[in-house]
This record gives sequence, structure tokens and C-alpha cells, in this order.
Amino acid sequence: MEAAAYKVKNAFDGYKKNEIMTLSPVRLILKLYDYVLLNSRKRDATAVNAGLTQLIAALNFDYKEISLGFFKLYRYCQTESQKGNFEEVEKVISELRAAWAQAFKLS
Repeated sequence: MEAAAYKVKNAFDGYKKNEIMTLSPVRLILKLYDYVLLNSRKRDATAVNAGLTQLIAALNFDYKEISLGFFKLYRYCQTESQKGNFEEVEKVISELRAAWAQAFKLS
């Protein structure tokens, strides 16, 4: 039975990888916000940090003023999650996600 479960997991992982690889940059950012929110609710600081690290890596510093603002918010959220203040992380990321979705008319 373990082999069957392994195959199902591999198929699911492949499906998820394909889904992520075909997302538009805007939808990918929303997916990262969702990932951070989900793991913040689970109080998983390691996963929250990983998601925030990906958001930081996605910043385009050719637009320094805007990127720097996002960078500071993401770093603030990393610090707060390390302190165990997941409610603050959820508040900040929820507001960013809502603004991002509204700006691009997505849900």
C-alpha cells in the first residue's frame, strides 16, 4: 500500500508543480500570499519565512521605492513570525493580498 500512496503523492506533486509553473506572475504572488497566510494560521514560522523569502526574491529593485517598501513589510513579517506574532503577519499579508487582488481585479 505504501507504493500506491507514494505514486499518488508523486502524481499530486507533479500536478501542483505544473499548476504553479503555469501561473501568471500576478497569480503566483497571490499564491505566495495564500501560502504565508495558511502557514501563519498554522503557526509554522519556518514555512512563513520560506514564503516571505520567496516574496522578497520576487521583488524587482529596478523600481527601488516600491520594492523597498514591500521588502520592509516582508522583513517585518519575518521578524514578527519569529517572535510568534502570527496575528500581525496575517493582518499585514491579508491587507497586501487584498490590495494586490483589487489592483489586478482578481480574487
